[in-house]
Amino acid sequence: MSVPIRLDGETVGQLGINYKHLEYSNKGAISISDFLNSIALDFGDWLQRSKLRDIEAAYLGDVKMTERAINEHAIIAITDSRGKIQYVNQKFCEVSKYSTEELIGEDHRIINSGYHPRDFFLNLWSTISKGEIWKGEIRNRAKDGSFYWVDTTIIPLLDERGSPYQYVAIRTEVTAHKKLEAKMEEQVAELARSNDELEQFAYVVTHDLQEPLRAITSFVQLLKKYCNDQLDERANDLISHAVAGANRMQMLIDDLLTYAQVNASQTMTDIDCDHLLSNVLIDLSIIIDECEATVTCDKLPVIKGIPFQFVQLFTNLINNALKFKRAEPPRIHVGVGDNQNEWIFSVTDNGIGIEAQYIDRIFRVFQRLHSRKEYSGTGIGLAICKKVVEHHGGRIWVESEPNAGSSFYFSIPK
Repeated sequence: MSVPIRLDGETVGQLGINYKHLEYSNKGAISISDFLNSIALDFGDWLQRSKLRDIEAAYLGDVKMTERAINEHAIIAITDSRGKIQYVNQKFCEVSKYSTEELIGEDHRIINSGYHPRDFFLNLWSTISKGEIWKGEIRNRAKDGSFYWVDTTIIPLLDERGSPYQYVAIRTEVTAHKKLEAKMEEQVAELARSNDELEQFAYVVTHDLQEPLRAITSFVQLLKKYCNDQLDERANDLISHAVAGANRMQMLIDDLLTYAQVNASQTMTDIDCDHLLSNVLIDLSIIIDECEATVTCDKLPVIKGIPFQFVQLFTNLINNALKFKRAEPPRIHVGVGDNQNEWIFSVTDNGIGIEAQYIDRIFRVFQRLHSRKEYSGTGIGLAICKKVVEHHGGRIWVESEPNAGSSFYFSIPK
């Protein structure tokens, strides 16, 4: 005979028995089938309990592993509705330097550093007492007097009426991060101060150099005027070189002054880029005609910015396209694209282009890729462009191919 063994309503096996039929006087009182079914039922119950024990053991194992992982990272505390500590994990004791016995029954005032104002904790309690989760950073004080920061999440546990009866606080220590953050803020402030001093120094120096340089230029020109008949060709050449050098120095000073003034506090206004570009092209009309250049443009948007700085930006980029030309007449196009939260402007030319190894250098101050005999300039123009764009929250870059032209791109937030 055999009967099924069932577990959770499913047949998982069979209980079978072989027996020899015997004649005996009370055989009517014995039911082999009922006997086997009883055994099979008991065996199924035993398997069920065994399975539950295995599941429980596995679950407890997982819970212990999870608890161990959490204890390695998180600081955990459970308080009652009044804020009295009922449970803390090992990490809480490790960071606060208090033992479990010292913490249980206390509230979190035991680790209050006095750093946060009273309103900070009033807001915290107001939030969690309404059954809402609170998140924030708190500076606490350990038993040894040292301070530490924790990124905290407090979760209310609610009863059947929706009222908090316990609070679970999960914290992550972020002391190192806060120290690094404070150090970075100090460095940024120091950098800003140094930058302001440097800009002020550059402004003062360039401004103070203007007068003596003009005087030198005037004196050399007067020398040439009054002594022209007494000077030979060599002397006249030297005077011409001196005047040219003084003029280059004047250009350099003017560009340095412009560069130093880019970050100066000025009010941003609406700029009609179409109108602004038209004025720039009028200012450059003589050199455009001399180069027989063609300048085209898209319909440009209205943006927020400092008008004078955008005049400098467009002037320098178009000037570069006119300066670094090939034998054929320059073709320049000023374009714009809409990229969600920013405008992407472009100034594209058909000039000599830039070799790949020099692209990272061209936006630095005083970086020249050619001699002054080949191309004039101070090496500051593109540095001014970069500073203007970044001052307006954008970025600037270039794509170029030697002997095929360049495309300068810059973004301006909407």
